[in-house]
This record gives sequence, structure tokens and C-alpha cells, in this order.
Amino acid sequence: MNIHDDMAPGQDANAYDLRQKCLPTYLVIDASSSMEPHQNTLNQTLTRLHAVISESPRVSEFAHMSLIAFSTDAHLIFEMTELDRVQAMPEIVCNGVTNYSAAFDLVRSRIETDVDDLRSMGMAVLRPVMFLLTDGSPTDEGWHDAFRRLIDRSWPRYPHVISYGFGAANPDVLGKVATKAAFLADAEVDQDRALLQALGSLLNSLVASSRAGEMQIPRSTPGFTEQPVSEEYVTVSAEYMD
Repeated sequence: MNIHDDMAPGQDANAYDLRQKCLPTYLVIDASSSMEPHQNTLNQTLTRLHAVISESPRVSEFAHMSLIAFSTDAHLIFEMTELDRVQAMPEIVCNGVTNYSAAFDLVRSRIETDVDDLRSMGMAVLRPVMFLLTDGSPTDEGWHDAFRRLIDRSWPRYPHVISYGFGAANPDVLGKVATKAAFLADAEVDQDRALLQALGSLLNSLVASSRAGEMQIPRSTPGFTEQPVSEEYVTVSAEYMD
């Protein structure tokens, strides 16, 4: 796809090239009851991630972020924003079961809203990316269908998806809820350490993406082994949306 495919009809190409690029980024965290022993580590690590990105204006302006936590239901912790505008990271409380469908459906709904909002601000919006962090397997039967709706290629705004699994995460499922890369924590890595390393990988990816001006997919994560991604979802997709 040509870089100008995201332009509105009649829009001047040179004006488009001057627009600020924006990568809508969704950090989707498993907050089910199995995560409760690691709740403090999770919140401390998110606070650290917020501090680092907030002190990096280039990253914060490029990777607008939304935080979603899911268990029995999915909750929007904060809406799409530049992280340096968030005074402090809200605390996530872990309980309930692992409902993947609720998370995927909420992300799809938010993408529709967020892309429109970002475009109305005059930004050149790249294809969204979702980072999924989970420590278990889905408890809902409809997660396959919900994921297919999220990454449906007939929907122009379908996102890239990168998954990180630890604890009791199923490696087969990880590969089926990713379109670009899936990582499973090595057996010798404890869950608290895995959380730190997964969010560190996410941060490195966003820093590299801000420098390149396009999404940079992580190809390795310390303490994790890359898992095969389902061939059904692997595509070479344009960075800009129709």
C-alpha cells in the first residue's frame, strides 16, 4: 500500500507527509485470579513502564497507548492517550476467570473509536498493535470467534497482535492469539521475572518503532522462547490503513 492510501479524498500529499505519525498501542493484561500473587509486581512494573515512556517524549507522542485489563470481564483502565499525560498508572486488581473474548471484543470496539479520534486530531494513523500478556488459558468457549473478528482482514483497521505467555499459559493458544509474534516464558523463569521481561520487550519494541516511524516487531525476548504463530493469521500487512 502506498503511504498516501490513508489520505482523505482530495487531501494534498505534501500536507499528509507533514502529519505526525501515530501508533495506536493496546496493552492488554490478564488480571484473572491466577495473577493475584503477582499483582504487586504487575503494578510496579506498569508504573516503571509509565515512568520510562513519560520521560521519552518521542515515544510517548508516537505510541499512543490504551491499557485494558481482563478477567471475567474486560475493563478499560485508561483511554488512548500519550502516556506523559497520565499522572500515575491506575492500580490493577486481579480476580475472576480468564475471558479472552471480552478482551478481544473490547479492543475491537476501542480501535473504531480511537482511530477516528486520532485522525480527527490530524494524525497519520498507523495500523494498531495489541500486546497481550497472559498467564493462563482462556476459560470461554468463544475466544476463537472473538479473535477472528478482531483480526478480520475485511476490516481495514485490524491490528497486529503480539502475545506473551507465562505461568500456565498454553503455547498452542499463544500462537493462535498472535499475528506477528508469540513468546512463552522459559520454564526456569519465575512469573514475576517474566512480567518484567515481557514489559521490557514491549518497551524496546515501542522505542525502536518510534525511531523507525513504523511498527517494529520484537524478534526475541530474554527469558522467553518464540512460539509458532498460526499460519491462518500471518500476513504482510501495510502499516497504513485504508
